[in-house]
Amino acid sequence: MNNIQIQTQMLDEQLDVQELAHLTLKLWKTINPENNATIEGIVNWIRNLVFDEVPVIVKAYKGEKLVGWILLFVHDSKKLEINPWALGGHLHILPDEANKMEIAQLLLKECINYALQNDHTKIELCYEKMDSIEKYPVDPSVYPKCNLMEEDEIVFMSLDLADQKLPEVEFPKGIETILLKNATDNDLYTCFYDSFSESGDRNFLSETDEEREEYFKEHFDKEDEMIDDASIVLVKGTKFLGFTLVKPTHGEGNGHLWIMGVIPEYRGRQLGSKLLNHAIVTLKKQGYKTMSLVVDSANEAALKLYEKFNFIHGWERITHAWKKGHFAV
Repeated sequence: MNNIQIQTQMLDEQLDVQELAHLTLKLWKTINPENNATIEGIVNWIRNLVFDEVPVIVKAYKGEKLVGWILLFVHDSKKLEINPWALGGHLHILPDEANKMEIAQLLLKECINYALQNDHTKIELCYEKMDSIEKYPVDPSVYPKCNLMEEDEIVFMSLDLADQKLPEVEFPKGIETILLKNATDNDLYTCFYDSFSESGDRNFLSETDEEREEYFKEHFDKEDEMIDDASIVLVKGTKFLGFTLVKPTHGEGNGHLWIMGVIPEYRGRQLGSKLLNHAIVTLKKQGYKTMSLVVDSANEAALKLYEKFNFIHGWERITHAWKKGHFAV
């Protein structure tokens, strides 16, 4: 692979975004000829990215020809993500390159080097699960070869609220509800931590306590918009037993259940069902048309609960992650 040169550049005004967009469009059109993306649309998406820290572009050249690239998004001081959101997760490599796997390995190695040099401890890569390997722009087997191990497989589920006729919820005697936005962060974090420490959620179980704290700060930020009456905490005395966090995201007229949990010692008492029931009833009463959520496919108890309430399976997303300590590529 001596004829492949790797370059790293910040996403700034000097970057040739047109070059990146042309490669991406060719790749997407090869995979799906009916894709309606345009050069202008891709350029605008990259140029209009909102970020706190400037993203990094890692590029592979064969001579003067761009043959592959990655956008490395800086989420926080610890976590990076490869080609997030509309970029689809996978590495962008010219489809007619015979040595795509080698190019992919070089790009990923450079991402890991960047992480190590800048004290990042995690790199994530997320992509939609397909029914055949031919539909992937890059063979996903390259990721574990580069120590980006499969971390979880997420299922998106949705519910049409139009036909929902669930009754109002009555929680057991002695259990009160408070709005999540009024809960103390320390007690709420303890409830979140305890709820997921004994669960089937592989992402939570694979994270360090520092990463869990970062997740909590990001997703439970009370300055963010949430649907107040659907986002509640169950309290008995001074102890937090469970919670729901619902936000008006993932589409117009949709309430998205970002996270729900019940601490282990209070499971088996239908509290999870009652919390979900409450969220559904509240959203319908407030005029929302649909409700959605994501769940780890390994979390069988949660899957069964959502299926019981007639949530429909949608897309599935696979996450791979490199963590500091896995150095070899």
